[in-house]
This record gives sequence, structure tokens and C-alpha cells, in this order.
Amino acid sequence: MNSRDTSGGNLPRTYAFITLGCKSNQYDTAAMAAGLRNAGLASAETDLAEIIVVNTCMVTGSTEAQCRQAIRKARKSNPEARIIAAGCMSSGASEQLSAMPELDIVLKPEEKGMLTAKLELSGRSAWSDWPEDPAVEFEGRDRGFLKIQDGCDYQCSYCIVPSVRGRGRSLEPGRVIKAVGSLMERGRFEVVLTAIHLGLYGKDLVPHITLEDLLEKILDAGLPGRIRLSSIEPLEVTQRLLDLMVFSKGRICRHLHIPLQSGSDRILKEMGRPYRREDFIHSVMNAREANRNIGIGCDVICGFPGEQDSDFCQTEELIRDLEIPFIHAFPFSARPGTRAAGMKDDVHHNIKKERVHRLRRIARDNQRNFLDRLVGKKLEVVPENRTGPNGWIPSLADNYARVLLPGDGKWRPGTLVEVICTGRTDESLVGAVDGEDEQEEPLDRSQ
Repeated sequence: MNSRDTSGGNLPRTYAFITLGCKSNQYDTAAMAAGLRNAGLASAETDLAEIIVVNTCMVTGSTEAQCRQAIRKARKSNPEARIIAAGCMSSGASEQLSAMPELDIVLKPEEKGMLTAKLELSGRSAWSDWPEDPAVEFEGRDRGFLKIQDGCDYQCSYCIVPSVRGRGRSLEPGRVIKAVGSLMERGRFEVVLTAIHLGLYGKDLVPHITLEDLLEKILDAGLPGRIRLSSIEPLEVTQRLLDLMVFSKGRICRHLHIPLQSGSDRILKEMGRPYRREDFIHSVMNAREANRNIGIGCDVICGFPGEQDSDFCQTEELIRDLEIPFIHAFPFSARPGTRAAGMKDDVHHNIKKERVHRLRRIARDNQRNFLDRLVGKKLEVVPENRTGPNGWIPSLADNYARVLLPGDGKWRPGTLVEVICTGRTDESLVGAVDGEDEQEEPLDRSQ
């Protein structure tokens, strides 16, 4: 690891972040960036920045390799910059990072709130999980993101997250409500509540509260926008949570991302998952019974050690029969220090890749069927601050459907707009304000 000197009168003026991994990692980046801005630094392109922070992830082997590649690429493009590694690899792979000559500092996860101090910059007080003001801005994002929980108490056999993130910690409900309100006041009328293990929210607080308790408090606060939940475990999709969604009348998004990982009970047991196939089915069916046109997503690991064709076929069958439209499928890769790392990785990489592609094909068909059922219906969407093909504006509906809006310049990014869906193109809907003349739709390449 190099030791470039920026002390004395040569304090840095610009920074850049490279972030890999989950929404919680992205939140940590936004919080660190806010600290640098508070210290007087300005954002810059990576090849021009004096400080480059690579916020790492090691949830899979390929992601870890991407992090190392990003560090090397940053050094090659900007030899004079001071390069810092933060995130999960700084805990789970600290020795490997420390041996990289491209790096100047390895910032441990508990030190992320000390970044300005490490750089000898003046700024706000150091923090660990959340800065003093947790309502941080995600640069270039039209929705708000708020990490309300960090860490995990589970011990799934394949997962390295508990060892690098630690046990569960929660942001106090009063601070959550204040931060959500602040983000909405700034024009972020959808706020995503992110976490490492969302269903553990409040278990560490005194007195204990639940995620449902928190959502009730947010609803009671009468805030003007809506809340979206990040990933939530099958056994944590409670009837009370579903009832709150219905009661909220759109203020809690009709969208649940429920990790599945496998449709085989045998593999779920080997993974150390606390539920079984029928539990996942029960959660999905209850959610659809309670909320019409709810969007359902899931994660799937393909090629876990010992996964036979018959095991994978059970997963494939489950995704097809339940018509899950949004799927994150990825191949298994052993994580150092986990129980699964000691299992024989007996599924060939090409088979893992083929299984991922098979699930994605099923999901694509499911998604198109899901979108077709929404044609002619009204949805409340959040327009994005970018322009798609032919000038159309992408937006996101509460049930996670993508909706293209005509690019006539009247959509304010981050706000809530009610539209009627007039058709589908590829994997998006086409929307228009109810009662207005429909414009020519984008080219349909779905056939």
C-alpha cells in the first residue's frame, strides 16, 4: 500500500466515489460524500479527482474481482490521486487490500464516518452507522434512500455479510421519520427504506419495536410521499404488514422483494435458510390476495453445492408457476470463512450460468405478462431525470413496473404523477395523463 502525502497546505479539493454492491453500500457512499462536501470538497470525475473512494462489496467472487479491478483502473487513470478502499472487503479481505500497491488507505467499516478525519479535513463529528443527519442525498438519484438497519444476526451457510457487517443495528424511529420527511421536503416523494436485514429492524432498540410499528408511525406522521421497502424475508411478510399496505392507499408501495435462493427444501436446508418452499409460496399468495397487482421480486442462487437438476427444476417450476416478474438470479460462488466454502463446489460454472439464463428467460416472460395485465390501469409513478430512446422519460410505478412517459418536458423528477397505461413496449409500459391525447408509442420490440 502506497503512502502519498497530502498533509500540510496541499489539502484535497475534489473527490470521486466508485460504489459496488447493495443499496446499503450506496447509502454509506452518500453519507461519506456528504461529509466530504461539508468539509469543502467538490465532486469530480474519477480521472480528475484528488480523492477516490472505492466502496467495496464481496457478496460474490465476481463482485470482489470487480472491486479489485476498479481500484487498479482508478490508479491507472489517475496516478496522483489518493485512493481509499471502504466497505465489506475492508473487513473480510483487509489483508488482500492492504497488499495492493494502488491503495493508500483501507478504511474499516466502523471507520467510514471518520473519512474526513483520516484525510485531516475539518468537518462534522465522526459517526459509525449513520451520520448526524441521516437524510443524505444520493447524487443523480430522483428517489430518496434511507438505510434504517445494518448488520445481520442470521448465519446462512453461503453468506459472508454477518462477519463483515456485524450484528443487527437499527436507526431510532424518530430519526427515521425526521429523515424521511426531510427527503420528501427536498422533492424526493418516494423514499426507499434499505437495510441489510429489514425484518430485523427494531430488535436491538429499547424498547423493541417492529418494522410494522415503524411503518405505522410513518403513516401517522402524514408525510406527503410514499415508502418503498427493500428486500424482506419470506417469514417476515406478515399479515399486519400486508394490511398496512392496503390501509396506506399507496403510501406504502405495492412491491415486495422476497429472497427465495432456492425452490428445493433440501438445498434451502443446506443453505441454512429458516424457511421452506411452502413458506415462500404462502407469502406470495397472501401478498397477492391482499394487494391487487402487487409487484413481486426474488433472489435466486444457482448452482449451490450439491444442487442437482431435480433441485433446480423445483426452483424453475416455482418461478414459472408463481409468475414472479422481477428476479435477481446469480451463480453461487464460495465466500471465504462461510460454511458453504467448505462444501464441494460440484456444479460446473457453465451449468450455473445456464441455470441463471433459464431463470431470466422465465422472468422476462413473467414480467411481460405482468405488464400486459396493467394496460388500461392507472398507476402513480416517479419520473426520472433522464431521457430514454426517442425522448421518452422513464419512470417507476409503486409496484415496480417501468413506465415510459412522453418527453414533453412537464414531468418533474422525483414527484408523484398519476398516469394511465396505454400499452407495453419491450419490458416497460407506456403511460399518459388520463384524458390527454395519446402520443405515438415507442417501437414495440417485444415480439
